[in-house]
Amino acid sequence: MNLYKFKSFVFIISFFLLTTINLSADPGNNVTATTVQGTISKITVEGTAMVINGDQTTARNAAINNALKKAVEKEVSVILPSKAIIDNYSLLSNKIYSNTTSYIHNYKIISEGQSNDIYSVTVQVTVGTDHLKNDLSAIGLLMKQKRMPRIAVIILEQNIGKKRLESSLFYAPSMLYGGYVVREVSIVHEIGDMSVAENEIMQKLLDSGFNVVDEATVLKDIKLHNALRIESLNDDTIKDIGKISNADVVIYGKALAMLYGKVEGSEMKSAQADVSLRAVDADDGRVLASGEQHASSVNIDEITAGNDAIKKATDELAGSMIAIIKNKWKREMNDGSIIQLTVNGVKTAGDIAALKDALMATSGVKDAYTRSMGNGSATVDVDYKGSASSLITSLLNNKTITTLYNISGTTMNTIEIGIK
Repeated sequence: MNLYKFKSFVFIISFFLLTTINLSADPGNNVTATTVQGTISKITVEGTAMVINGDQTTARNAAINNALKKAVEKEVSVILPSKAIIDNYSLLSNKIYSNTTSYIHNYKIISEGQSNDIYSVTVQVTVGTDHLKNDLSAIGLLMKQKRMPRIAVIILEQNIGKKRLESSLFYAPSMLYGGYVVREVSIVHEIGDMSVAENEIMQKLLDSGFNVVDEATVLKDIKLHNALRIESLNDDTIKDIGKISNADVVIYGKALAMLYGKVEGSEMKSAQADVSLRAVDADDGRVLASGEQHASSVNIDEITAGNDAIKKATDELAGSMIAIIKNKWKREMNDGSIIQLTVNGVKTAGDIAALKDALMATSGVKDAYTRSMGNGSATVDVDYKGSASSLITSLLNNKTITTLYNISGTTMNTIEIGIK
């Protein structure tokens, strides 16, 4: 290699290292950016360590590691409410803080030096936010932030050879359905066997850290609530079922398998299945996720072929819906969501105006909107960065709120208060 080519090679390598390792020459604090690697945050922190027996090299490395750990801790504090961090510090220490290097894209030492027996470094650290959020979700902190929401599952299924759609709780005559709505639904008097689709989606939910409501509990609560009349399974009915059974979210839908025919040149039977699912928030009836999936399977036994096709379609659809729900909850925790506030003891519009002023002075509240008012109560939608439980913590830290109002109840997305 001649001298000119060697110099060119050194220049290219140097330029590459400078642009990849030092992403910014300006010291910043909590600067967020999006790259091909995903969302990153640039955080400037100081790390320290004791210099023991004059070993400055070991102290310097320890100070850098201390700074990297602080950077990850700082980013976690941006993602999670302080209460969640305090309540789960041991879990965070074991699963996240003990492995900080996996979240560090790179770092740049801005300044360093020793004072007495303390070695200090100021470091600009680039943290991979997406990776960190995924790991926080994987260890169940997302569910804890959402108060471990209870999920109920109702899937009406009709396999090959069956004459009607059935779940462990309900049944409907064959072909009396369209879209997601299943009409002429009847309650099973005793809990039956779970359908293939119900089994599959419940297992996927459990594996993903969801709190799944026992089917027998749902049936018991429905039977005790004599006023419930189920004419069809739609979003409104499902919302009622969720409230009766104390479920925060209900996933419902149908699964239908049909015999397609024999595989040419063999005795194998081909079956096809169509599965449609919908996840509904029982608090306000919002659709969190929905979808349809088609799958096929081959087996010498047609019923087994139908079961396998249903299982395959459900598995794929459930996985994508769970990801959608988790991502939606992540965005709500990080960017804000609407918490519904029910206010009792309202006498005049001035009461609500005063409440909104107090809410706007509450940490984390972005805005408040009056949705309805009358008969001594009102509904106010609060745009808040966090969960209903963390909003309660913020409200309790507001002296005006605690002086004028009592907090009487909460669900995953709602809070009930009363004017003193």
